[in-house]
Amino acid sequence: MDEFFGRILVIDDDPDLVEVVGEYFLGAGYEVVAANRGVDGLMLAEQKRPDVVLLDIRMAGMTGVQVLQQLRLRLPELPVVMISGAVDVQLARSCLARGAFDYVSKPFDLNHVHRCVAAALAHRGQGRVTSAS
Repeated sequence: MDEFFGRILVIDDDPDLVEVVGEYFLGAGYEVVAANRGVDGLMLAEQKRPDVVLLDIRMAGMTGVQVLQQLRLRLPELPVVMISGAVDVQLARSCLARGAFDYVSKPFDLNHVHRCVAAALAHRGQGRVTSAS
């Protein structure tokens, strides 16, 4: 198995955003899996066991906040970075209070998102051996 920096699950109903984020992180040495709906993202989270999730807040059907709540119940150690198209301080605080690792507003700088992902991986990986023997 090839080594990689980590597995990222992107859950967003905007296919263009998923493509751009996916290509960026693939090029940076990450494995990327993606879902366009919250329910599919939950299924992928349990199947693929990502190291970090990038999760859109406003999606049709199951919202990002609902997905976050389910992820906290099912995979409490999994860091989740919330993504929103609206700058909403109240919503950001609410997501952080519900267990999100970080909150990023769209449009965002991919370098900033990369730093958030790296911080989430570092936080999750404390005390963990990351290379296979």
